[in-house]
Amino acid sequence: MDRLPFIRDQLSLALAAVHALSVHDQRGLRLDDLDRHRGHLTVRRTSGFTYVIYLDDLTQHLITRWLAERHRRWPASTNPHLLVTAQTSADDTHPKVNPQAINRPLGRIGLQASRLRTDRILDEAKHTADPVRLIQLFGLSPTTAMRYVRAAHPERFGRGLPIPPDPPGLGPPLHALTVLVSCAART
Repeated sequence: MDRLPFIRDQLSLALAAVHALSVHDQRGLRLDDLDRHRGHLTVRRTSGFTYVIYLDDLTQHLITRWLAERHRRWPASTNPHLLVTAQTSADDTHPKVNPQAINRPLGRIGLQASRLRTDRILDEAKHTADPVRLIQLFGLSPTTAMRYVRAAHPERFGRGLPIPPDPPGLGPPLHALTVLVSCAART
């Protein structure tokens, strides 16, 4: 986190690494989907599927800091999305942030949101082996949840279906980061 100087980027890291939100999911988050009092954030997918994530203390703290920063920088912005940039905050068409607004800062420190997401889900699958839990936590389809459970427990399910490989050139697996973040998420 300390390697990301901007709060929006730290929030994106937490949303990917703790809550396994894809870049697409993060871009679609809206302010009215956030219930800070209850610590809930509703994720609405373009497919029509909706689920609620329960925010851990770290993510709630980052959201609070981001909302204060957003209001300080762009007090007149009417963009309904949670994540905005200088360009999207002032655009009357209320666009979502560009995917690069999320990917580029993470890439500068050697991370990728999609890889963090995959590693987080796989780590949870290793701990629970329960596809229903993965569906509830991460809004996965039953087929995808079973793919993660099979990949996490090949001794139980045989070889199973593999999880898509990591893109080349991204360095060692992020397992240590995911374990740290997943422990924070469980507390």
